[in-house]
Amino acid sequence: MTAEILDFSGVGNWRWSSTNGTQQPSYVAKNVYDQPTATLGRERSYGRRSEVAFRLVELAFKSPNAQPYALARALKWLINLPEALPNPFVAIGDDGSISTEWDVDGNSLHVTFDDDIEEVYFFSPNGEEWESSLDAVDKLSSAMRTIALAASARR
Repeated sequence: MTAEILDFSGVGNWRWSSTNGTQQPSYVAKNVYDQPTATLGRERSYGRRSEVAFRLVELAFKSPNAQPYALARALKWLINLPEALPNPFVAIGDDGSISTEWDVDGNSLHVTFDDDIEEVYFFSPNGEEWESSLDAVDKLSSAMRTIALAASARR
């Protein structure tokens, strides 16, 4: 296992931050030996996700009410998504929450980061619908697999 760092220590100095210069480095453990699942590999997707991460940071700079800790958690989560999953649409809500969304062939997966919580919503055309948190790993993995398969069928 390797440890990789995302340094958000400067987040307190961003003009929209309410952290007053507090240092908040964040660490992410990543197992480089993870075996791929049946449909979603665990290859590093940092390069593939960089465009979305930069877009999200750009949106945060433009939004006076963007929540800095929600942004940090969303970025950490975003760069660790499985490679087979397409890039999400990202947005910042009026309340400063951070949203990542996939809508592919009637399948919808929305993950919203808000201050100290994450909310996950999934809907599929076959009638599966649920709301939960990122702790619902099995449900979330299944939803991501569904989105990845739908996206790969489009190609």
